[in-house]
Amino acid sequence: MMRIKTCKALFFMLLTLVFFSCNSDDDANPNLENSEEIRITKEKLVGDWKLISSTIDNKNVSPAEFECLKNSTAIFNQDDTYELTFLKLGSNSTTLCSRTVTQSGTYTVIGLDSVTFFNFDSEIELIDDTLKITSKITNGSEEQDQIDIFIRSDNSELAENPDEETDDVETDETDGDNGDNTFDGTAVIQKILGKWKIDSDQDCLQKNTMEFKAQSVFEFIQHKKTFNRRDLLNYNVSVSYPLPESINATIFKGNDMVVFDTSAECQFIKTSTLEYVVKDEKTIVLKNISGLKLLLEDNTTIKLIYTFTDSDANEQVREFVYNKL
Repeated sequence: MMRIKTCKALFFMLLTLVFFSCNSDDDANPNLENSEEIRITKEKLVGDWKLISSTIDNKNVSPAEFECLKNSTAIFNQDDTYELTFLKLGSNSTTLCSRTVTQSGTYTVIGLDSVTFFNFDSEIELIDDTLKITSKITNGSEEQDQIDIFIRSDNSELAENPDEETDDVETDETDGDNGDNTFDGTAVIQKILGKWKIDSDQDCLQKNTMEFKAQSVFEFIQHKKTFNRRDLLNYNVSVSYPLPESINATIFKGNDMVVFDTSAECQFIKTSTLEYVVKDEKTIVLKNISGLKLLLEDNTTIKLIYTFTDSDANEQVREFVYNKL
């Protein structure tokens, strides 16, 4: 009889141990889950970030100010250190980005999308795929909130648009041809005066035109079916993340006027007003513009040759044919 009671007691003790062991495993699960959340968050955080939007009291900063700010970066390292670098306008309020503000320190990931930052004066939050930094700035006697949004530098919104027929032909002034020339291009000018249209049947590309006017004025109009974040940054347009469904903006930058309009058939239109120089019987260049050359094939055909360096530092050449209207 005693043996039976002893066996029952041992059986209940065994059940208790098994039950306690299961409860211990369950208690460990939250720690394992939290550890996985920390790993996922840190993996998302570590790397290079680029500023894509800046607002002051919920209003986008001016294109002139954003021209500097858009070059601001954030770097988060595996060793729990970070560095943020803001580029800002100089004190004379020109587009010269002469002020650099650097903030660095350490961070600790404490949970899913939850990070504690040290040695940082502003509020910084990791929200989905963005870093949101809220700073207090003083404008006269008024204190305002500046909110800067960063996304990963490898974010798809910053990539080149693979669906476009052609890249936007850049016409910003550089140290290119200065226009000095001794060739008398009067006869060539008489041939090229007027409007020319690209030879293409591809969507908006077929709308591209160029026009040679009197006094060496050259008007170049380019169309693209769509635009992306990269295009907006090129022309200093600050918009929220992700891109809003409706965007309508007209930007003047150097020799260019660019229209972004998501409701238009061709959402991106750039009009460039430049100065042309006839170099010889076949060659026309644009004054102070490098990488762009026009070759007069005959009285009705001009070939536009565009040479540029891609994001991988490789030289690329694209050619387009224009016919006289």
